[in-house]
Amino acid sequence: MNTPSNSKKGFQFAMITIVTFLLFLLLQILAANEKISLDFYRYASGFLMILVFVSSIIGFVFSMKGLKEPNSIKKIFGIVANSILFILFVVTVIVRFIDFNSSF
Repeated sequence: MNTPSNSKKGFQFAMITIVTFLLFLLLQILAANEKISLDFYRYASGFLMILVFVSSIIGFVFSMKGLKEPNSIKKIFGIVANSILFILFVVTVIVRFIDFNSSF
């Protein structure tokens, strides 16, 4: 049985994260145009953002584990995409933390 390499897993999680994020943007557009209810938007967007959060962290870990593997397009794309998404996540958490602390 052939197990996927860490680079391939990182690439797969990058694709999952990107598709999930695009679905989140689609939900925002549908909610803005009042095609879906706000209640459905809240629950669905929350679920999708949790998926983006989890898959970006897992993808980043697999991409970092695969650094020593031979170079390929999937490896480079996985590293770049997961790094960007992970950095966006970290920045978002930091900004939320700063906003929370400044509210007191």
